[in-house]
Order: sequence, then C-alpha cells, then structure tokens
Amino acid sequence: MNFLSNLLLLSDEEYADIENLAGCNYSPEKIALFLFIEAAIFLEHWHNPNSPIRMCYNRGQLSAEFKVNLKQKELAESGNITAAQIFLKESERIKLENLRNQCLFGE
Repeated sequence: MNFLSNLLLLSDEEYADIENLAGCNYSPEKIALFLFIEAAIFLEHWHNPNSPIRMCYNRGQLSAEFKVNLKQKELAESGNITAAQIFLKESERIKLENLRNQCLFGE
C-alpha cells in the first residue's frame, strides 16, 4: 500500500493514549475503540510499519518493557535474588529475539 486511503489526523494527546494503551498490552482494535475510531481505519494505519500510529504503538510497548526491566535490574543489583533471576531470564529472551530478527529479517 503506497498511501493510506483514509487520512487519520490525531492530536498529541491521542498519540500519547496509543503509547500508554500499547504499553499495557491493549490490542490495536481496543485502542481504536478507546479513541472512537473505526477499527478498520485504525488498523489500516497500524499495519503500515512507518505510520505514526504504529510507531507510537511500538514505542509504548518498548517503553513499558524497558521500565519493567530497569526496575528488575535495580532490584537485582540491590541483592534481590528473585529479581536477578527474572532480569537474567528476560535479558536472555531479548537477546534471542534480537538474534532471531537479525537472522530472519536482517534487522
């Protein structure tokens, strides 16, 4: 798709809502409902990896994941053994995901 057939203009607040909802693992369909946007139109933009909607969605998920991992790291460094185990497990998952994406998609 070279262009989006349904132009969608959102406010900065709505983009912030997309980030926050994505960070809480809400689906694109639920986010569209929250924003009172027809799901088909929202999904058309969401499926474009370069659209502002998709970038906000991805950023929201990344930001939430980072905050959780940072807290786990801080707890691990303070001597919390359970936090250290969780942090190491999550670190390995992220390494494997990055390696998989690099091998499969050249990312």
